[in-house]
Amino acid sequence: MKIKHIFTDMDGTLLDSHGSLSDTNHWSIYYSDLPITLVSARSPLEMSDIVEKLQLTTPQIAFNGNLTFTQNQFGLQIIDKNTLTSETVSQLLDYISTEFPNISLNWYSLAHWYINKQDKGTFIQKAITGVEPKIKAFDGQSEIYKIMMIIFDTDELLQLQSQLNDLNIPNISVQQSGQWYLEITSNNKTKADAVQSILDNKNLDFQEIAAIGDGHNDIPLLQSAGLAIAVDNANPEVKKHVKMVVAKNTDHGVAEAISAINTLNEQVIQ
Repeated sequence: MKIKHIFTDMDGTLLDSHGSLSDTNHWSIYYSDLPITLVSARSPLEMSDIVEKLQLTTPQIAFNGNLTFTQNQFGLQIIDKNTLTSETVSQLLDYISTEFPNISLNWYSLAHWYINKQDKGTFIQKAITGVEPKIKAFDGQSEIYKIMMIIFDTDELLQLQSQLNDLNIPNISVQQSGQWYLEITSNNKTKADAVQSILDNKNLDFQEIAAIGDGHNDIPLLQSAGLAIAVDNANPEVKKHVKMVVAKNTDHGVAEAISAINTLNEQVIQ
């Protein structure tokens, strides 16, 4: 069966360790005959420049599946969204800032990135995404899609993840999206769920897509995709769920994956 749509993660997969898009990956996607959707933990604000550079007109997926949108010269068109409740956001921000005061604490609305203080994590995230955060206490008014913690101590990250799960707060998902990143979103959608909605609209099924990723939050989508691909820098656990491993994100792995997909499609008998 031919692959008819490609879904790729961004950080650690399409982008290098500095959050940059290589020319090789850029032109491979730009000239691809197949539609391509970015499936990211990022906010649309942090995805916007890449979407524009690649001139992607297909639906894009943000916040680990909890926002699906298209982007054009007039801005964003929201297709589907799932936010955290104000009560949940207040409870989580209060708990994390009290119990883990030294970690980098961030939360995201549709158009803004908020922080409670400037720190190492903030500076790294600014350098990677090119977005400037706002220092502002949560006012209970903004719709919040994601709370993100940047933690440079593995034991502390695992401890926080365990304690958050022990709180048994309903309707949230706590996921590790990168080596130092722990993220809380609504549990209403995973990346795979958001992809399913796009496929339903296009009358495609999962066997007709390729998915490319590197992190724990990519696993549900990789498990569902007809062709699951990991970049070589992917977490070892992620590699257990793929059919193909391509070059690292720093060596244009996505471009290699697209080339392999095209080759496989050419071998499929009509």
